[in-house]
Amino acid sequence: MRNAIILHGKPSLEKYNNPDIPKPHKANWLPWLGVELEKVGIDVAIPALPKPYFPVYPNWKSVLESCNIDENTGLITHSAGSELALRWVSENPTQQLDSITMVAPYRDEAGKYDDFSDYILDKSLVERVGRITIFSSLDDSEPIQRRAHQLAEDLPGTELIELDGFGHFILGNNMKSNEFPQLLSSLIE
Repeated sequence: MRNAIILHGKPSLEKYNNPDIPKPHKANWLPWLGVELEKVGIDVAIPALPKPYFPVYPNWKSVLESCNIDENTGLITHSAGSELALRWVSENPTQQLDSITMVAPYRDEAGKYDDFSDYILDKSLVERVGRITIFSSLDDSEPIQRRAHQLAEDLPGTELIELDGFGHFILGNNMKSNEFPQLLSSLIE
């Protein structure tokens, strides 16, 4: 991996508007991970996705596509950022990537966000992505855990790493530090 794109998740509108909480692209483990990856020579982008509290796929896709993406790119995603990455890779069947690493992958099962999750997962994307890893916490919500297991089943060769005590991998939701060494180790091993 020569360059990494770190995609944040979907905060609630209340959290997004709270001036005491960093915006999602500057929150939790994302900035720490960006700094650590840059220390080992990986170029990092952590774009701010528009109106993150209500993901609109074409708008999020536009931001993703403005980043430098090639076969040396690793996508590192949290929650709804994982859905953006999976949909984008599924809809771009010639795109090759170094890796996709998903943390607490989210799917809008209830359809609250229009057509955000309205796509067919391209199960052959495993042939175009060098490595797929999923991090899931045993104390995250049941739908998130179910999504992690389903993706690991649907995408052969995916490494599913289950941790305990991390909640949804955000500070204040069981995660006690903005450092995420398990994720860093999996990326640079």
